[in-house]
Amino acid sequence: MHKVTIVTGPLRSGTSCVTGLLELCGFDLGKNVRILRNPTPMNPRGHFEPDLLFTVNERLLFESGEEQNGIFTPPATADLMALAADRERYFRLFINKFDGELCKDPLLCLTLAAWRLYWPELQRAIFCLRHPLAVALSMRDRYGLSLMAGMTLWEHYTLRFLEGSSGMAAFIFDFDQFCREPLPKFGDLLQWLGCPMAAADLRNIMNDFFLPRYAAWDFNQTVWDEAPAPVKNLYDMLTRATGDLANAADVLGCRRENEGTLNG
Repeated sequence: MHKVTIVTGPLRSGTSCVTGLLELCGFDLGKNVRILRNPTPMNPRGHFEPDLLFTVNERLLFESGEEQNGIFTPPATADLMALAADRERYFRLFINKFDGELCKDPLLCLTLAAWRLYWPELQRAIFCLRHPLAVALSMRDRYGLSLMAGMTLWEHYTLRFLEGSSGMAAFIFDFDQFCREPLPKFGDLLQWLGCPMAAADLRNIMNDFFLPRYAAWDFNQTVWDEAPAPVKNLYDMLTRATGDLANAADVLGCRRENEGTLNG
């Protein structure tokens, strides 16, 4: 049995960048499924997610979620798990084809609990933590969402990841810190994965692949002050938990104490 590591995080959180770099560092994305590598204006290096994995996740979510005023609302965990029990063939289809050791999809934040039912090889998770306002600004530019809607989605994705990853090995990768200090921060991730790399080799990979200008954004304190308190509090908690996440339940428990019981 080979161990599988996933890379996930809210949309526009740097998952494509992290996955592309990890592949260049030697991690195998598999050969039996098509990897989305075509560059796009906002992802000039490609997306690096398995097409079939994205399709399965998207179908699960849109069968059980709902859309209001043009904004998709992820399904409650209980609803998703009930659907997953009836759609086991979706999971088996991908698992039987996937022959890599690393796969990425932001939608895994929402579906991770279901995948863990059928995929014992899935043993580690990398969560890309990016500032909620940066995510919301990027979502606005890419999808036309309002900043408040973008930050609410960031919260949904993050909470579901914490729920779904409870009890498994997880690493919170601070993408904003990485953009400021690429080599040491990515080196920390490689160390956690058990595959450290010489600084000179990593520097060469970083220089050839990482495009800092695509991750740049302008922080607006006024807008951030108006962000929902649960979003700000959750982000603050996670910035204190970056690196090896010993227990996702601790973050959720702390949030419940401060803001009430998590719904869904």
